[in-house]
Amino acid sequence: MKKILKIVFVLLLVVGFSSCNKSQVYKEFKTLPNYTWERIEKGKSIEFDNINIENDEDVYDISFHIRHTPYITEDEVKFKLKITSPSSIVRESVHTIKLKDKEGKEWLGEAMGDMIDLEVDLKTFYSFIERGLYKIELVNMGQKYQLQGIMEVGIEINKSDLER
Repeated sequence: MKKILKIVFVLLLVVGFSSCNKSQVYKEFKTLPNYTWERIEKGKSIEFDNINIENDEDVYDISFHIRHTPYITEDEVKFKLKITSPSSIVRESVHTIKLKDKEGKEWLGEAMGDMIDLEVDLKTFYSFIERGLYKIELVNMGQKYQLQGIMEVGIEINKSDLER
């Protein structure tokens, strides 16, 4: 009897874990050289290519991930989000991500030693206009020439819970 219960438990775990990411369409992280995001010339744009959108009738949530050190030179990150469709139609929006709380004392996100991870929703219930391979580009729009202290940035796209 115990053996059967163990097998059932293991099967439930496998089914549970395999269904967790059914809504995930894309997730990728880019490591920044020298923990620096440039604002001018090479390095100002971070590109995420080959994002395959198979269904243009669904709606999606687009999230921004950032991993930074506590020694980052700014309390916020400002960037332009450019989404380019397979037929080269570009949609742009500007985002400012706060890294600290309202008082400017505590880091937002999860701290693990000298790393802080933060995930922020950029677009919810977003509609891609056509099927195919998209490109997402993040363009640094900060006030300084270099934003130092950023280890990685990432983009995650999931199907929204709400459907059209």
